[in-house]
Amino acid sequence: GKAKLFLWILSLMIGPVVYCVLLLTVPGTFNMTSLRKELTDLVVFWAGGFVIVWIVYWLSKYVVKYGPFM
Repeated sequence: GKAKLFLWILSLMIGPVVYCVLLLTVPGTFNMTSLRKELTDLVVFWAGGFVIVWIVYWLSKYVVKYGPFM
């Protein structure tokens, strides 16, 4: 459904967005000499954001399902 689509978009976008915000707010983070490092960081942020969104999603499903019995 729409919620799943939104979750996919969110999970794929949140890492790069956070990374770009950090690049803009933290001075001297980005320089072309460490481009490989920047790309590695970006991939880590992207994967991390993806994983976190889905963990939160599954945890919230679990809590909604089993919460009343705890």
